[in-house]
Amino acid sequence: MPMRVCRLSPVVVVCLLLLGAGRGTPEAGPILLAQTPPAATQTPPAASADTIAKGRAIFNDTALSGDGRYSCTKCHPDNGHTDNRTYVGVDVVDNGDPKGRSTPTLWGVGTRAAFSWAGTAPSLQANIRGIIVNRMKGPEPTPEAMAALLAYVNSLGYPPNPFLNADGAPTDAAPAAAKRGYQIFTVKAGCKACHQPPVYDKKDVEDVESGGKFKVPSLRVVSRTAPYFHDGRFATLEQAVQFMWQYQQKAGTTEKLTDGDLSDLVEFLKIL
Repeated sequence: MPMRVCRLSPVVVVCLLLLGAGRGTPEAGPILLAQTPPAATQTPPAASADTIAKGRAIFNDTALSGDGRYSCTKCHPDNGHTDNRTYVGVDVVDNGDPKGRSTPTLWGVGTRAAFSWAGTAPSLQANIRGIIVNRMKGPEPTPEAMAALLAYVNSLGYPPNPFLNADGAPTDAAPAAAKRGYQIFTVKAGCKACHQPPVYDKKDVEDVESGGKFKVPSLRVVSRTAPYFHDGRFATLEQAVQFMWQYQQKAGTTEKLTDGDLSDLVEFLKIL
């Protein structure tokens, strides 16, 4: 994704972690276990199947919220994915509301470098606790409940991807346009400086003139996490890429990207 070379990045995917709000307990599906990440990626300690199952039950429990109406699965259905909505607190707002924060996917969250849109949560545990206590107005989680929740959330992986290698590069089976887009992403557009493979994020906040400083989000499964940016202002990847390329040009880049280059860049993002 286009960005200021070697510093600023495109904010293309929403990442307000664990905006957990929901009604009732949805039907349970199979747990999507985390794919084995490359050696360079830090992995959380392995948890027992029983602990993961307990965490999943808590994740679906409306008792997490102060009024007994909300569970994590309202905003994170489909084994911790996203409901593709934008919220202020636990209230749905229009996409693009400057106070709104879009719901991220939790798939692969255990491999990420930073948490919450503000990027200020010191750990995934702190982020989960803050959402339950501050946003959902729920009781303080017990150490046992928190350990189980962490075990479950850390177990959430990405769907099998025949187009992506473990290092984040396209496989031989990837479409030709996506392979071209990968070269643009890593070299010409310089997106790799902030969206670092294999998770395609970075433990930093950046200001890309979208309304403040926000964490550099992971771009994994970005094609399934619309709307984009922290406030959900863009409905499509094409719109988000265009915004970032315009920002890149204002920032003084000397690179030139054609419409075809930008299209290839989008095709690469779609295989992540």
